[in-house]
Amino acid sequence: MARPADPHARSSLVAAARHEFVRAGIQKARIEDITQACGLSKGAFYLHYDSKEALFREVVGQLEVQFEVMRTARENAYAELIGRGVPSARQASPFIAELQEIDAREDRKLLELLWDWRDVTDVLLRGSQGTEFEGVMWTMLDREVARVELECRAMKDAHLLRDDVPADVLGLMIVGTYLLVARRLSTLQEKPDFDHWVRALQTLIAQGTSGIPVAPPKKKSTQKKQNSRNAILPRKKKRS
Repeated sequence: MARPADPHARSSLVAAARHEFVRAGIQKARIEDITQACGLSKGAFYLHYDSKEALFREVVGQLEVQFEVMRTARENAYAELIGRGVPSARQASPFIAELQEIDAREDRKLLELLWDWRDVTDVLLRGSQGTEFEGVMWTMLDREVARVELECRAMKDAHLLRDDVPADVLGLMIVGTYLLVARRLSTLQEKPDFDHWVRALQTLIAQGTSGIPVAPPKKKSTQKKQNSRNAILPRKKKRS
């Protein structure tokens, strides 16, 4: 009769594997090192997983589920708010305040998620090259960019966002910021003040998506360019 798998051993293997994948990457991580780190045998490992890739696949699946839950929660909150009607720009203050409250709440949750899973996101960003997991993070980010782009389009249609920046660029800017935040969190030993981070991120994003459009630089006239060129060239001496 086969020996039943110990559920506590499974969680120990996952914890040890997450550390080993960060240290060595997916390709170079060894099952022997994973089992040694949590005091289990290779036989115990194979009671739960067929391979190290199968273990990491389960971990990544859990992360993807949590990302999807958070993305759906934000989408539903936005849909409920917009469903009540988007006001004109002159009457938008209460609407924008409620929108910012949703963003602050969901951004705080996102930062907590990125902190709790900073080892896995680090592996997906730096240690998954050449494996089946290489595109996982980018697929999640692409879905997030698409969500932000749709929301930005709705806000632009209501004249609540500046209209001189394309919605897809705004989506890339906002999601790209959080990608860099995720990368930064993977290097920290102590948890930062996320309330402060949320306020700072919201300020930067708000200032970049609203306000007075930046005027393009004026072109210098041909005469000014010629005058500038003449000013730095040595003058020829007149012949006597």
